[in-house]
Amino acid sequence: MPFSDLREWLKFLEENGELVRVNREVDWNLEVGAIVRRVYDTLAPAPLFENIKDYPGFKMLGAPVGLSSRNRYARIASALDMPMDSKVEAITDEYIKRRRNPIKPLIVSKGVSQENVLMGDDVDLFRFPAPCVHEGDGGRYIGTWHTVITKDLESEWVNYGMYRQMIHDRNHLGGLMMYPQHIGVHHKLYSERNERMEFATVIGTEPVTAIISATPLATGVSEVDIIGGLRGEPLELVKAKTVDLYVPARAEIVIEGYVDPREMKEEGPFAEYTGYVASGRSEKPVYTVTAITYRNNPILPVSAMGVPIDDCSAIMPLFMAADALSELRDVKHHPVKFVYCPPEGVNHFWVISTKVLSKTYVRQLAVDFWATKTGMGGNFVLIVDEDVDITNLKDIVWALTTRVHPEKDVFIFPGAWSCPLLPWVAPPEKATQEGARMLLDGTWPYTWPKEWIPRVSSFEAIWPKEIQDMVLKNWRDYGF
Repeated sequence: MPFSDLREWLKFLEENGELVRVNREVDWNLEVGAIVRRVYDTLAPAPLFENIKDYPGFKMLGAPVGLSSRNRYARIASALDMPMDSKVEAITDEYIKRRRNPIKPLIVSKGVSQENVLMGDDVDLFRFPAPCVHEGDGGRYIGTWHTVITKDLESEWVNYGMYRQMIHDRNHLGGLMMYPQHIGVHHKLYSERNERMEFATVIGTEPVTAIISATPLATGVSEVDIIGGLRGEPLELVKAKTVDLYVPARAEIVIEGYVDPREMKEEGPFAEYTGYVASGRSEKPVYTVTAITYRNNPILPVSAMGVPIDDCSAIMPLFMAADALSELRDVKHHPVKFVYCPPEGVNHFWVISTKVLSKTYVRQLAVDFWATKTGMGGNFVLIVDEDVDITNLKDIVWALTTRVHPEKDVFIFPGAWSCPLLPWVAPPEKATQEGARMLLDGTWPYTWPKEWIPRVSSFEAIWPKEIQDMVLKNWRDYGF
């Protein structure tokens, strides 16, 4: 059965050794961020901070879907109600299967997310232990692992996305709204018509909602329906108090309000998912808060973005790759074996294993990949034959250095869209979001005769099957 809320999931994580309760007092100012960062580096269990300086009765959760020492994707698998030892291929297959069966949300009359209601002069964002995550951040960021809900101005499409949010004062937030991110698409339409855009920021949901909010889906796709499909049952929603939006009924905290297109204020900097402080302080849209609702003793999740691997660099590439794999197979009809985005590549280095159909096939596959929503940000793409295990970073590096000819197999595509948060994008390019893409062809040349292709000398490839089985069977008897 899917988890009904964040607390139910945390109980499961604790029972399975993936959560640690931190009872010692911790400071929301830098200390929490540093601990969470260290958790990522050591693949430690998720910390639940229960004693926060200045904030009795509140809790903070760090690294909710960070990688695990027991199995890289243990917490992510558990979020999908899958075995914690599930391999990346199994998680991908299950994600694709469930995505094809979306389930619409269930509207309910009330929810625990509205046990407490702050409106008017009672609204105060500083009532919550929003952390200053990194030294040098522009302020306290209450939104680092959350969901921002906005509605399209011209249709019924409602977007769930994860966009950083910094506290300006008691009732104002600031953050990025980059185009072509969907919040940027929505904001652009409202701004062109000089209309306010309503929003709801949802913090502390059952795990799938935050995961899908961090996963870029195609324009017009209803994330809440996909969330239902992945959970196997509808997400319960309740009408917000001051905006015309519906919000998860069992969330920990919900912040409601609007974005006025005429109002801008300096926000940032913030240490971003690329592992760098990639953007400075600049004027960005302002979220005006009209209401805050929350559960009793709420839990505030925190992600400390930085050098991979953190929550976003763990989850985003996994399901982005699943979407790309599904589209390449089902829409473009490519004989692709697998698509993987190593989390170390922060969404911008991709590997595809495939059967090669012709001399020019690899370049066509790359172009079709870049045409997908998730492939848009793939500045570096390595394509290899089916025999390479592209989920293994060791095998990726091995294939890159032994199968890619530095002169003949590297193709540069200039003037391509590139995320302005990438540090190699120069300031003039950031304004136009221009950069470049690179294709690395790691397949054996289609025109080579079979005898030219060297034999792989791995355990699985060069020893007879009966010898492999015997060695594996007797491994403990050898003394290992």
